[in-house]
Amino acid sequence: MSKVIIGGLVMLFLGPAAVLLSLTAILNPAAEASCLPATSVNFTFFSDDDTTTALPVGESSRVVFPLPKGTWIQTSAFGMRRHPITGVYKLHSGTDFAAPSGTPILAAADGRVASAGPSAGYGNLILIEHTVAGQRMDTGYAHMAAASIMVKAGDRVTAGQQIASVGATGYATGPHLHFELRLGSASGAPVDPAPWLAAQGAVDLTNGSPSKEGGCGPKGDATSYDGTNPNGMVGDPTTDGKITERTAAVLAQVRQQFPSTAWSCYSPRPGQPSEHSLGRACDGTFGNSIGTKATGSALDLGWKVTSWMKTNAKTLGVQYLIWQGKIWSVARSAEGWRTYDGGGMHDPAAITGGHYDHLHFTTVN
Repeated sequence: MSKVIIGGLVMLFLGPAAVLLSLTAILNPAAEASCLPATSVNFTFFSDDDTTTALPVGESSRVVFPLPKGTWIQTSAFGMRRHPITGVYKLHSGTDFAAPSGTPILAAADGRVASAGPSAGYGNLILIEHTVAGQRMDTGYAHMAAASIMVKAGDRVTAGQQIASVGATGYATGPHLHFELRLGSASGAPVDPAPWLAAQGAVDLTNGSPSKEGGCGPKGDATSYDGTNPNGMVGDPTTDGKITERTAAVLAQVRQQFPSTAWSCYSPRPGQPSEHSLGRACDGTFGNSIGTKATGSALDLGWKVTSWMKTNAKTLGVQYLIWQGKIWSVARSAEGWRTYDGGGMHDPAAITGGHYDHLHFTTVN
């Protein structure tokens, strides 16, 4: 059987409502009147044996609510309803959250952007592929103005990263985010996103992490080690011990980027030499203390630091990160965040052993 490319994501999400786009301004003069062309993006393929092929999407580190805390109210739930513009009784395949125009829209989980752009009744639509709790899924975000879109197809995004801003394009009676969740892929069955967000413990952020100005992805403002002896030992500014030159360079940049964080690097460890005793690792806290789980503003700051270090890991020379019961490494970056098992040294269920109170980074040797 010849290869078949599945395109036309608009019809998968919107269905027959696409043909009604020209009625928008007539049926509801308060609605956005622009008539945008449908998106035609091909990203799901079938091979000769009818098996799907797709690039892997690593496990997400966490799930966040797609709008900042205190900025939204729910105006339309998932389920059957009479469409406020077309009058057709049909499935509302997502949940609507009203928010002021310009409110940041946040990626709900780590993932890869499948498409971003005009999509008929959605106005503009961003689709992101994820793996959450071992399950493949797609999230959709609609009605933003085209000029506010900060990502493009193929970009990797992190949970809480701003991807666009709330608007009122397409079928919209006012500014809001239409948020969708589909299991398996964009062509999978839509499910109610509200209980899913609750079940995943979605975090309410006060604000998101920015995407690169005028482009896509987090801001890449780290610099590489420029010395000649990266494994040479220098004084550790956080203790009386010594750390490698590369580790010192990473630490200096992290402290400059996030001056309110606290770090400790060198420490002697019993038994086999550890990365801390070898001067290749540091632990950071974010307003909390060791032994006290990071919550609230400390957790938010911790995730900002973690996301920045993950994005810039290759530039900085970071080998891996451990945070909130998860481990991420450059060597296995395609797998995303993996469950941390303690490495044979720590209790991963404990606050400190599981790194729920601090971020650990180790630099390359």
